[in-house]
Amino acid sequence: MNRKTYQKLPVMNIEVTEVKIYPFDTSGIGGNIRAVANIKLNGVILIKDIKILEANNGLFIQMPSKKTKSGDFVALVDILNKDLYLHIRRMIIDEYKRQLRRYDEKINY
Repeated sequence: MNRKTYQKLPVMNIEVTEVKIYPFDTSGIGGNIRAVANIKLNGVILIKDIKILEANNGLFIQMPSKKTKSGDFVALVDILNKDLYLHIRRMIIDEYKRQLRRYDEKINY
């Protein structure tokens, strides 16, 4: 599947109906978190605290997790369908890039 296909889905009747981005850039202190996102699926399921991270080969997302008593991190949300994961990732990263462009336009205005 190509990128445009992931934007048009719903996958398995699940659609990303809302994406909210909260800038949280940690690059100034050596971190790789660029923002945190919340998404709504079909307008009825809210997933909070999805991190947008930057690595050498671009942006990716990390689903919410929590730290256990032993110090390990365990996922709170697992997307088991690859197409759905790619659809969610594309929607979040596209919205993040749109907000960056809007911010740049306001500064350069």
